[in-house]
Amino acid sequence: MPLKNINQPPIIKIDTNLRLIVLDKSDWIVALKWYHNPKILYYSEGITDEKTYDIDTINRMYEYLSNIGELYFIEINENNKWVLIGDVTLSEKNMPIIIGDEYYWGKGIGYIVINTLINRAKVIGITKINIPTIYSYNKRSQNLFKSIGFIELNTSNPNKSYVLNII
Repeated sequence: MPLKNINQPPIIKIDTNLRLIVLDKSDWIVALKWYHNPKILYYSEGITDEKTYDIDTINRMYEYLSNIGELYFIEINENNKWVLIGDVTLSEKNMPIIIGDEYYWGKGIGYIVINTLINRAKVIGITKINIPTIYSYNKRSQNLFKSIGFIELNTSNPNKSYVLNII
């Protein structure tokens, strides 16, 4: 799997119950269930029809994300077993995150994960992170990035874009 940063750690331990891991390409199939959820596709990709992602689409997406930054999968410890619940990428060009299991929506996991990756960005010398598009109806993502300090760029466009200058 190509990585932009060859020093990408295989695991970033956030706390005893949450971590980010790098998966081998052969394990990316785990995301198939997330990208079969119409809500995930609507909020992340703006897809409103019955289309879902197949494994080829997921592989192309993850290959692209791995090439522009550090792709991680989000794991939570449930009853002493690590469970994959989403994905996130650290890149200057974008910071897409999905919590693929709806049970974990609204629990602050995205906030913790994004802040962890901002700290990682400081370590590896990233000074700015762009979020090129968050759809106008995705208030949850807009509020997440604003709460962390991202600044809205295009106030006249219904879809939002943000930037965070890292000091």
